[in-house]
Amino acid sequence: MKVWIARDPSKTAVALRPVEISSRPHRHEWGNVIDLTPGQPMTAKAADRRAKFQLILVSLGALYFCGNGGGAYWWLILLVAGVLTIAIFSASTRAEQPGKVVTPDLHRYPDVHRLLTGAPERGEFDRLLRLAERVGKTLPALKHLVDPNEAGGLLAHALWDGAKVLARKEEIRAVRDDLKRHARERSDEMSRPRLDLLQQQQRASTLWSDVNEELDKLRSHLTAAAEAGEVFIRDRDLDETLSRTEKALAQLSIDDASISSGASEQLADETSAVVQAYRELNDLYGGKR
Repeated sequence: MKVWIARDPSKTAVALRPVEISSRPHRHEWGNVIDLTPGQPMTAKAADRRAKFQLILVSLGALYFCGNGGGAYWWLILLVAGVLTIAIFSASTRAEQPGKVVTPDLHRYPDVHRLLTGAPERGEFDRLLRLAERVGKTLPALKHLVDPNEAGGLLAHALWDGAKVLARKEEIRAVRDDLKRHARERSDEMSRPRLDLLQQQQRASTLWSDVNEELDKLRSHLTAAAEAGEVFIRDRDLDETLSRTEKALAQLSIDDASISSGASEQLADETSAVVQAYRELNDLYGGKR
């Protein structure tokens, strides 16, 4: 499973098909996730300079073809030059504008796209994405314990599930806000519509609690996976460090003049204490490395 993510200041698109950024995208790919964000737009001065350079090239090209037997087709050369000139000015205008999310297959495949436009939901998805990326960074070190391809697919699936839940949360938020507005307008009434309104508010609140519970579970699972991987890496690094230290200590001679016997003894005692503490920690984790 692979997930494409495109984000701009007003929208987040999560899809199982390619999505894009309209201009100058910054692409970040890890595991089975492709994350696109808008790059820095060109300044007006830089865009103008590039357009002038391209226009000079078009003019020189047109003159070259006219001077090498293409004079009879001057109208065709002029037409091509005109089309290129329009394309250059259009590209220059787009280069000055911030990139926006583009979903080319949204209308053909709506079921594999999720669009988040609310600021709260987009912020929550960004936090999920950071958690998933923390997990992804630990996968290379865990390649002997888990299949990186399978784990990458699971991470992509988790992000897709998170996007679906957040899209539903965005819809529930809109319903709740609409019901709150009507509730304020009918705050002094005790009619049948008022009672129906209160009942719908209760249903919306239940759905809101359910969707938040799903998100909490997803965050909890991603956090647990990230912390477990990071602890494993720290323990492995500590194990390698202690192994090097034990080898170095084994090569030390009591008569070595470069270090006093007292210092050697203290270093050995401290190293032994650290080794023992690490062994106890390792036993706690089941003795697995």
